[in-house]
Amino acid sequence: MADGAIHPVHDSWFTGPRLDQALAARSSLWAICGCGREAAIDPKPWVGQGLARQAVANLETRLRCVCGARRAHLEIRGLSEAPGGQTGGIFAFR
Repeated sequence: MADGAIHPVHDSWFTGPRLDQALAARSSLWAICGCGREAAIDPKPWVGQGLARQAVANLETRLRCVCGARRAHLEIRGLSEAPGGQTGGIFAFR
């Protein structure tokens, strides 16, 4: 800083993959609940809200699972990493 002051940056806010990376070709956004349920999540509504540069970890509290969980882990996967079994039951909001 020009004034010599130290301004700490909270690394947890900026670390990890960003939401806009889920929009890349051959990528998808997946939510994984603690109950074992997995679901593909459409990132476009969040991008439309101006959240494209947010770390996906910051958006995990915006998910709800049919098991009652009020949070699910988000990860970006390639198309070849999509699960082969039944998926669904996790919903994004806000």
